[in-house]
Order: sequence, then C-alpha cells, then structure tokens
Amino acid sequence: MCKYPGKYMFWFRSLFFLSLLLSCNIAYSQYHTENDSIKKIPPDVINKITNTITLFSKGVLLSIPATIIPTHIVIRDRNLVFFDSLKSRASKNQLTKRLYNFVIVNTDTTFKKRFTGTSDANYIRYAGKKIRKIVIQRLNVFGANINNPTSKEPNKIEKVLNKTHFNTNENIIRKNLLFSEGDKISPLALSDNERILRQLPYIDDARIVVVPVSDEEADIVVFTKDIYSLGGSYDYRGLKKGSVSLFDKNIFGMGHEFGLDMPFDNTLPESPGFGAHYLANNILKSFINLNIYFLHGLGEKTYGFDLSRKLISSTTKYAGGISVRMMYTTENLDTLIVPAPLRYNLQDYWLSRSILINKESVSRIIIGARYTNNNVFNHPLILPESFYNLQKYMIFMGSAALSIQKYTKTSLIYSYGRAEDIPYGALFKITTGREFNEFKQRTYIGGEISFGKSIKSLGYFYSYTGLSTYLNKNRTEQGLLSVGMNYFSNLLNLGNAKVRNFVYIHYTRGFGRYSNELLKFTNYNGFSGFKNDSVNGTQRLSVSLESVLFSPVNLYGFRFAFFGFTDLSFLSGTNEMLGRGSSLSSIGIGIRIRNDNLVFNTLQIRIGYFPNPPVYSRISPITVSAEQLLRPANFEPGPPAIIPYR
Repeated sequence: MCKYPGKYMFWFRSLFFLSLLLSCNIAYSQYHTENDSIKKIPPDVINKITNTITLFSKGVLLSIPATIIPTHIVIRDRNLVFFDSLKSRASKNQLTKRLYNFVIVNTDTTFKKRFTGTSDANYIRYAGKKIRKIVIQRLNVFGANINNPTSKEPNKIEKVLNKTHFNTNENIIRKNLLFSEGDKISPLALSDNERILRQLPYIDDARIVVVPVSDEEADIVVFTKDIYSLGGSYDYRGLKKGSVSLFDKNIFGMGHEFGLDMPFDNTLPESPGFGAHYLANNILKSFINLNIYFLHGLGEKTYGFDLSRKLISSTTKYAGGISVRMMYTTENLDTLIVPAPLRYNLQDYWLSRSILINKESVSRIIIGARYTNNNVFNHPLILPESFYNLQKYMIFMGSAALSIQKYTKTSLIYSYGRAEDIPYGALFKITTGREFNEFKQRTYIGGEISFGKSIKSLGYFYSYTGLSTYLNKNRTEQGLLSVGMNYFSNLLNLGNAKVRNFVYIHYTRGFGRYSNELLKFTNYNGFSGFKNDSVNGTQRLSVSLESVLFSPVNLYGFRFAFFGFTDLSFLSGTNEMLGRGSSLSSIGIGIRIRNDNLVFNTLQIRIGYFPNPPVYSRISPITVSAEQLLRPANFEPGPPAIIPYR
C-alpha cells in the first residue's frame, strides 16, 4: 500500500485542489468580508443561488425577491455556487469524491459582522403591513441548512435517519406563533417569535422571513429545523453507581416529551430505581407547560407536577406557576449512623404581571407575588440555625422589577454554529417577604442589579450584583453579597477556524449563614476532577479564563471546539482576608464535541493540572462529562425568589 510522507501531504492537497479548480468552467474573484468580530445572522437572510427562492406550500406560491437579500450576501454566495460545481464534478468518480471530502471543508457562508444592532432591525421596514399568508416550511433534521433552505443533499445514512424521525406537526409550529393572518406586522413580535421557536426543546433553529407582496400586504414564511428527538444519557459514577435515561423530546411530532430513568447504586436499597416524566408544551396555545414526574428507588419515592407559564415575549402580560411535590426518603445529616425518615410536601404558587412602558427600548415594570409551603411531616432532630431545607416553613413574597431588554442574534458563543440570541439591557429588582418557620418568624429583603452591553471593538460584558438577608429581631440571618462579571470577546480568525475568549469573575460572601451552609471548590467554579470536602469557607473569589477555538470541521454534523483554560479561586471565613484562607488553581486543555441535530448533551474531555492542591484532595486529571448547552444570563426577573447561596 502506497503511503505519502507527512511533509508531502500539503503539496498533494494543493495539487489536487488546483486540478479540480482548472477543470471548472467558471472562476470567481476573491471576495473579502469583515471576519474579525462576532458573527451575526440577520433574521431575514436566506442564502440563495438564483435571483429568487420559490416556495410552494398548500397552494400558496411565494417567490422571495432578491431585494430582501443584502448585496454582499449575494456576492459571497457565488463561492457557494463555485464549490457546489466543484463538488458535482468531483462526485462523478468515487476516488475524486473521497479526495474532495478529504481536502475541502464546508465553510459557513452566513454574513459576519460586528456585534451590533437588534434582532428586530431587519423587520422595521415592514412594520404596519398586513399579513396576507403565513407559510410554514419544515426542514429535515439531517442534510438541510436553515441558512439555505433550498439546498437539500442528505446522504444515504441521513435519509434513513430522517425517515425514523417525526417532523414537528405544522399545527404545533402555528400554535407557537404570536401573530395570525390579518394582523399588522410588529417587528418586535417577529423577532420575539423567532427566538421563542429556537428555544423550543425540539427545534434546532428557526427563521422568520417577510415577503412583501404589495405596498400594504406581506406574506410571512417560517422556516424551522427540528432536532432529532430520540436520545439517551448515562451518568457514570463508578461500576456500581450511576443512572441511565432514555427520552423522546418530540413524540410523534406533537411537541410533547416522554422519558424514562433508571438510577442504580448497589449500596442503597431498592436498586435499580425507576422513574418517568411527561412534558406537554404550550397547552391549547396558552403557552402553559405541564410537567408530570415520578421516581421510586434507592430509598426514595417522589412524585409531583409543575404547571407554569413564563413571560415568553415582551408583550406577554401574565405569567404564573403551580408546583406540587411529594417526597418520601431518609436523611443522615452526614453524622447519623442510621438515616432518619424524611417526608414532606412542597407547594409553590406564583403570579407575575408585566406592563410594557416603552416599546422601543422594551422597558417593562414587572410585579410578582409568591407563596411557598414546605410542609415537612417527619425530619431528623435539627437545630434552628441548621439544615434550612429540612425545616417546616411558609413564606409569602412579593417583588417589583424594572426590566430593559432587547436581543441580537449571533453565533459561536455557547453553541457550535446555530443561531444564538444574546440579550442586552438592564434589570433592577427588589424582593421582600415574610416567613413563618417552625422555629421563628422573620422578614426577607433582597435586591438585584444586572447590566449587559456590547462594546463594538471589545465584545460583550455582563455584570451582576445581589444583596439579601433575613431580619430576625434586628439580627441578620442567611445573608449574602454576590458580585459577578462575565465577558466574551469578538470572534477572531485563525485560518478557517474561529477563536473566542471568555472571562468569568465571581465573588460571594455570606454572613449569618447556618452552620451547614458553606462554600467549596466545585465544578460550578470550573474545578472538574477535584474533590475535597474538608476545605470550605463563607466567602469565595473565583476567576476563570478560557479560550475556545471553533474548528471548521463538520463530521456528519459533529462539530469540534478545542479550549484552553485556567482557573483560580480563594476561600476564607466571613471576617478573614481572602489571601489567608485556602486557594486552588488549575490549568489545562480540552475538547468539546457536539451535534446540534441531536438532543444529546455536549461531550467534554478535559485534561487539567492542579499545581498546589490542598491536603486530602482527590484529583482526576482527565474528566469526561456531558455538559448542557449554556445560555447567557438574561434580564427577566422571574418569580419572587430568594437569591441562592452557592
């Protein structure tokens, strides 16, 4: 078998590419675009090859004119035509087809520009037009491109997988629309709705395109691309401990979810356990979700339901929720030789009212009320200043907030190519409440402030401050101060790859905390593979730096991101200087692998080095984990809530 030495591989690829290039009849000049910043996808951009995109759905013929496609997009798409022609010629022979796939990496042809503008900017010129028709175009999971809906080239495997998937029913998509035929076009409603569709657990990406048909009317085309809804997970905690899950995020294309869970632990009774859950999204177009769940095993039995409706858009007036949970289990408080029985019923009810006071800046006043009853029937013997979650209490809470929030659309931040909605604005929130505890009565008060803004030449900044405490006879209890700052840079070019840098700084200080409420070095602070229960404190400062390289390689929908990181954290007591307590640092590299077509979590392989770990630490330098896709913090106040201490 003939082998090419590594040093000749570059010349071999170049000569092969040149031969294919010369075999084509059409050549295009190089076109330069600005690629040194965050990648932005305008809401109504659909890449095209011809002068129009023609759609036919339920007797409605639509031709999207070239006028809605920016000129620079059209020029750049000539490259798409060229590579399609190149691919067509290469595919005529099995050898050249394989060589083409080896040499050519499919690149993203979507427009790249700075992190500026708003998600509704491209709809403003259509404001006030009457909606004549709404056309739904559902793309297959595999082999389809949301940025180029007319291009469909699934291979044999993708065709088979598409046949095993139920595309979301068209009526389900229509049920999640905020507008109807005959309505006047609202740019804010269209941009909100595109974001809402993308946030559905069974939708990978969505686009809403306005097609003007006259000076007074326009048609709306809604493109959606599903996620392959069948999935599973395995939580490995050792040979005799873990959990297996199977689920379908979109049963028969109805938008409902059903899952089964089987936790196992040979050291606990009733192993393996069994659990199930069912989630019905957007019941009767009310945007109310119902989640029913049950779990029995490993010495625990729990069941309950959640019925909730969020402030899904800036024009939504009411939100609320009802949650009821019943739990039967045991608790050893980390000290008891024989675990004591624990039985409780948790009930939670809340209601919020949103008032839009400025449509242009999307400023809202949001007031809320909440009642929580943690009705504990049996628990181990505990002291009044310990194990708050095991105490029997009722708390009535109220909140008032000013939210200023708009979105822009970009990519390659937390996802691997799909569109991401990044919020910017501000939130001011005050919460107060009265608690009736089995040991005492006290008052809660808390305040939160957060800001998010992009600086054109630098990137995106988000800052947060929270301060809260309970007041009990002029004495503070379970108080905390939390300050944080997140930053991610503009998108940088490194050949065909893209690089983005992230910075996270968080400081938490507790005062008057209960005896068991202690801060530690955890995975939440970036220390994967580290365990040490003997190191703790009541204040912590954490700094995390990460640089991520998004590879252009797309292997059957799997995308790869390589990252390097360094983490530093300090722990100390409330009245102790941070430098005099414990510290921990780590440095390392890793890779994340994700397929946005699938419902599986991101696979992360991380290699870390801890220079000076505290004594009695257990360290795993290599960790493999399934990470959930992160989302940037937004400026929704949510229901009245106690600021978490973690």
